[in-house]
Amino acid sequence: MKLAATCTSAVLSVLAPVSGAFAVNLANLQGEARTEYLSPYGVRELCVIAKKWPGGAYRSDDTGKESTLCGYDFYRTMGLCPKYNSTNPGVLLIAPNAQYSKEAIDASDCNVKKMGVKTEAKFKQTITCSYTPSILAYYHMSRILGGVGRVPVSVIRTMDLKVHSQLTSKAVHALRDSTDTIAEAWRKLGEMHLNPRAFPQLTDTTFTQLYGGLSDNVKNENLYNDVSGRGPYNSRYQRFLKQKPFQKVASTKTLAQIAGSAEFTRVAQDVIQMKDVADMVLIDTLMNQQDRIGNIHYKFYWYSINPSTHRIERAKSEAELVDGKIVVPPEEKRQMAGRAAVVLKEMILKDNDCGVIKDNMMRAYSVLEKVRHMSYLTYRYFMAFEKSLANPATKAYFKTELLFTDKDYRSLQDNAAKAREILTGACRTGQLKFDLDLENYLPGARPPLTPCSI
Repeated sequence: MKLAATCTSAVLSVLAPVSGAFAVNLANLQGEARTEYLSPYGVRELCVIAKKWPGGAYRSDDTGKESTLCGYDFYRTMGLCPKYNSTNPGVLLIAPNAQYSKEAIDASDCNVKKMGVKTEAKFKQTITCSYTPSILAYYHMSRILGGVGRVPVSVIRTMDLKVHSQLTSKAVHALRDSTDTIAEAWRKLGEMHLNPRAFPQLTDTTFTQLYGGLSDNVKNENLYNDVSGRGPYNSRYQRFLKQKPFQKVASTKTLAQIAGSAEFTRVAQDVIQMKDVADMVLIDTLMNQQDRIGNIHYKFYWYSINPSTHRIERAKSEAELVDGKIVVPPEEKRQMAGRAAVVLKEMILKDNDCGVIKDNMMRAYSVLEKVRHMSYLTYRYFMAFEKSLANPATKAYFKTELLFTDKDYRSLQDNAAKAREILTGACRTGQLKFDLDLENYLPGARPPLTPCSI
């Protein structure tokens, strides 16, 4: 496998005309719900909520967030700004506030950080390291596997090419003196607007609209450097393998030996962190993820045992990391008094666009083969999904709802078959421990049955 050192080289290759690529026929996008918007130039834009995967572990607020995303009107309710940072171009959907109206946001230089406005969603396409089906599929794959990675909600969205051309010109002007990857990508997008028929991976069949994934923007998250580590981009995966979180996942020790205890409050962070890491390795293996390490985030949450129901409850925390220590607001501590409770980090996989057709870095470094601890719940969800991949209905779902090509689907099948071989083999030889489900550490919990064959 040829490994990409950076996403920079993808700028020219992905924005060049793609042989065999097909523009999307918007009439075929039915999904679970469709919403149309009229652009200032008379183009009927579209937002589509994909159908849910039967049996997927969708969160209680997923449906509401999907509706919110498809409720954003580019021309009435949301300010639009080109994205200037990182490597992949995109359009930021900005919520107007008392200081900045929609009109003021649109007319601004889009220095979003200086303006102090909130980005509610991001609109990205098949550009540089980004691939629209990857954006769409990561959300649903997360739920298919039981909710792994807490991936933000995404929907299909289109935009009038004339409107996007104006945003592209704005970005090109703002980044005119830059040699960064994103500046080059915006300039290449400018070339695309001169001849959209040559770039069917970006447009609809009428060549009047750009299509992509519109994703909910997670706020107040932190970089999960415990997992990614710090260092050069080119050695990011080698570095990840040496960090303590993955070393724990690869350890032959029991969870109690790793944590030094099996008591709920002492073991909870290790269980959640190790589960998050193992889950990430699995989903990224399936999805040909190229650019994960360095793009991992977290937020703080309380995990506690309800003394009445003896069940685990989860609540947001305003805790902060100060000089390497978690500082918890006193009021939160008072609210948790009398409970077995702990504040811990929950992983969020929010950047998922560089996948499906990219270099599979987890497979390149044989990362799944090194995993020795896993959630049995994740294992069960994965095994059921892998079996379903031979069903024509599963292929139809990924092609119709998530815009996969036949080649994309064959890659998913191959990755899943390899993952099944690795995990069942490790299970049957006793190398894989299913000890990363926190419910099993409640007082009085009995060890569950964990058969390898499901």
